[in-house]
Amino acid sequence: MSKRRPHVSYGPVQGPVTLTNHAAATRNEALPDTYRAATLRPTMKILHVVQSLSPEWGGIARVVPMLASGLCSAGDNCRIATLSGGRYGSPPHVSGVEVLTFAAPDSSRLGRSSDFARRIGDLVRDADVVHLHGLWTGQNWATGKAARRAGRPYIMTPHSMMMPWAWKRSRWKKLPAGLLFEHANLRRAACLHALADGEAEHMRRLGFNDRITVIPNGLHVAEYDRLPAADGLEARYPQWKGHKLLVMIGRISPQKGIVPGMQACFDNFPVAKDWHLVVAGPDEFGIRRMLEAAITRKGMTERVTFTGMLAPEEVRALLGRASLLIQPSLSEGLSMSILEALAAGVPVLISDACNMPEVQSAGAGRVVAPLRAAVAKALREIVSAGEEALREMGRRARALAREKYDWAALLPKYREMYERVAAGR
Repeated sequence: MSKRRPHVSYGPVQGPVTLTNHAAATRNEALPDTYRAATLRPTMKILHVVQSLSPEWGGIARVVPMLASGLCSAGDNCRIATLSGGRYGSPPHVSGVEVLTFAAPDSSRLGRSSDFARRIGDLVRDADVVHLHGLWTGQNWATGKAARRAGRPYIMTPHSMMMPWAWKRSRWKKLPAGLLFEHANLRRAACLHALADGEAEHMRRLGFNDRITVIPNGLHVAEYDRLPAADGLEARYPQWKGHKLLVMIGRISPQKGIVPGMQACFDNFPVAKDWHLVVAGPDEFGIRRMLEAAITRKGMTERVTFTGMLAPEEVRALLGRASLLIQPSLSEGLSMSILEALAAGVPVLISDACNMPEVQSAGAGRVVAPLRAAVAKALREIVSAGEEALREMGRRARALAREKYDWAALLPKYREMYERVAAGR
């Protein structure tokens, strides 16, 4: 492994290299003294590689920009290499971070890009550490080879893609990718990064018994102190009036537990007459029509709203109006939707597959098996507990988010991981 090289500027970038706007300054002030002192240490050059930053791609597309921007706010240099166009969308502006986009054929499921393949070698050689996000991508194929040739250490974060449900899904497609490049990438990574202890345990069961670091996703909890009003949403959906909102936020996918979650509502709504279910997210597998047909058969058309994909500010407004988030996922790494709900002071009803047992121990909600009966029972108990019990769970939810998932507490742990990997430890 090569020795650390003197810092060399990346050269011209699009946008500022350091965070200078008010929001960025506020975030930097929120960092603990021990981390702001990191700006006195040698600047690290970190290359993040992710298939897409389009919001439709879920939590991974949100976490990577926040992580890179937070590192830059403390003096590091970060680049993000990603795809654009067609199904990969257009990346947002990321304050303080150079985002490099590469065109890829819309038909390429792996996201293979000849432009990316030509340039990744130079990008890798100019970095101290490379961080690959997600699995089974053409970017990982090209970046893994380039990093090994250049002697640059790399970190891999599967973002739940090594959890059993995701690992086994479309196995016949993943098998050739694994044999060609991804299994070798995982074996030769300097570090495997898990988002939760449960995810790390599944990595070990697959034979990756060492080099695992567990650091959760984070968010800026202070940004949820004041949530926007939901007037626009309520004007669009007048059926919400007079109801408490039970929300499911994220991709409409079997993985997210949409079926047991909706069945639990069917079981409880005849009694819980003042509750309304809101499903906010894109229809990933084309199952919305099937779900709507089931809702019609149950006679609950007026009790369920599908909003489709909401803008980030609309999601925040929805959380400000919500009384409970339900997400009985079959498989998760660490859900950003759950973290957002906690930060907004919204109690959560989640499954044990969400890898967040602390939700129940902290009194911020309930954790159950992702089965209809278990979810329905927990929902019935929460609904019947009353308003004050919901408010108390909400207060505990926010306290949990601030204690465990705020970037101010997490960024030093990420920086330590990068330093350790760059030093070959």
